[in-house]
Amino acid sequence: MPAILAFFASRAGIYLIAAVIAGGFLIGIRQAGYNSAMRKCEAAAQQREIEISRRDAAIGQEREREAARISSDLDKAEEAARDAQRKLEDELSKRPASAQCNLTEPDRRRLQ
Repeated sequence: MPAILAFFASRAGIYLIAAVIAGGFLIGIRQAGYNSAMRKCEAAAQQREIEISRRDAAIGQEREREAARISSDLDKAEEAARDAQRKLEDELSKRPASAQCNLTEPDRRRLQ
């Protein structure tokens, strides 16, 4: 034990202690830089995920609006078809009984 203490008290021992402390300090600085870079990378990945989620939400909203518009257009088309059918039925009911079942060429075109 006294030999070890004598070594650390010598000039070489002091240099060795200083080198170990400096090496630890440098390794600590390097590790801090590495940790910082990893945090930045993780933050960038999380930011990308947030952006993707926002884009997905915007796409979903756009699809909902498009579906609502298409549904509205289909409802209008169905209503127009029902209207035309009602008008034709009303017109056919006003015809004589023998002609009610016979569709003329203009009647056929209106049903298309």
